[in-house]
Amino acid sequence: MVTSSGMYQCASITTDSVARTFLMSQIDSHARREEQERPMMNDGRVHPAATSSDFSGEYAYSSSDPSSSPLYSFHFEKPVPPPPQHQNKPQPGTYVVQVPKDKVFRVPPPENARLFQHYTRRAKRRAGCSCLRACLYLAVALLSLAVLLAAAVGAVYLAFKPRQPAYTVVSLAVSGLAGVGNASAPGALSPGFAATVRADNSANGKVGVHYDGAGSRVAVSYEGVSLADGAWPAFYQAPGNITVFVAKAKGTGIRFSERERGQMAAAERLRSVPFDVDITVPVRLQLGGLRTWAVPVTVRCAMAVDRLAASAKMVSRSCDVKVPFLFWRN
Repeated sequence: MVTSSGMYQCASITTDSVARTFLMSQIDSHARREEQERPMMNDGRVHPAATSSDFSGEYAYSSSDPSSSPLYSFHFEKPVPPPPQHQNKPQPGTYVVQVPKDKVFRVPPPENARLFQHYTRRAKRRAGCSCLRACLYLAVALLSLAVLLAAAVGAVYLAFKPRQPAYTVVSLAVSGLAGVGNASAPGALSPGFAATVRADNSANGKVGVHYDGAGSRVAVSYEGVSLADGAWPAFYQAPGNITVFVAKAKGTGIRFSERERGQMAAAERLRSVPFDVDITVPVRLQLGGLRTWAVPVTVRCAMAVDRLAASAKMVSRSCDVKVPFLFWRN
């Protein structure tokens, strides 16, 4: 005997199976319809249509009261777009350049590096050539200048034929050394000398001589001990002229040792007191209308006088003249 509850349970199971079967058939038919609507590409592949929408179905069934609601229901929803990602915007006035890794080139390219090395070597060669050329030009210029100078000197020598003047110390007056050998003589002496010098320029018929007093020096010494200093007077000596002048020298606070005092007193008794006179004077030559630059002329005279007085007479003398002019001969 079948009860009413058992019949109702059987009917419910049968209805549930029928609803599930119907739902599956609807889903299959909907899927076949979408496949038919998809466009076919040339390569035979099927792609979804651009306007297709997602399908989602919900099955609603109430087992408690099947007559109160439909057996199934469907609704369609469009896909929700993903939320926008916040990107770091560049500051105003700046630019961001993104380059793919496969587009990054080497800086400089290899061919540019080779060209740079080539141009660098060529520039060095050119610089070396330029330096060598400049040195060559300088050497040629100096050689040309030397040739011109030698030619000018030769022309001057042939035109004027300069000769070295002769210098002689005629006399040497001595003062301040009287009684130097006496024991009563003062300890500090102030000797004075007046040298009479004869400058003979008679050998030069076309060359005049300018003597500059500034920078000149006349020094008198005894046995290496400096006694007095003075200056050469400034004057001009015309061509063919003989000039006699006096060069004075004065010393102060000169002290002799006992040995030097004895030697000087003994030399005076022998009437031969030796002195050395050193003269240095700047000289300029007058060659017609041209005056040369100043060159120093050095005169060294070794002489001896018979007494230590103003009336002393020359016993012996010997003078040596040194002039830097190569062509100024005796």
